[in-house]
Amino acid sequence: MKFGLNDKLIDSLKNIFEKYPEIKRAVIYGSRARGDFKSTSDIDIAIFNEKDLSPELYLEVDEAVGIYKTDIVEVGRLHNEKLLENILKDGIEIYKSKG
Repeated sequence: MKFGLNDKLIDSLKNIFEKYPEIKRAVIYGSRARGDFKSTSDIDIAIFNEKDLSPELYLEVDEAVGIYKTDIVEVGRLHNEKLLENILKDGIEIYKSKG
């Protein structure tokens, strides 16, 4: 169990990201990446993308994670340098596009 999440959930997220060619990388950051999460901690996901994300992506991720709250940020739209620093420092890649 990585990040306190079962492998099936991580695989589901990877499969979702693969369907969206605009997604180049996906990174889990925050408490789940650092290892200081609780069972109720949200799942922080940073998306490195080339175009705007489809609204369907958010719905698919919400369905896949079930009871967990997710926070998805698009790295290219971030204006919070401290958050970007934390993503780059603590983030763990869960998906990388083959293209």
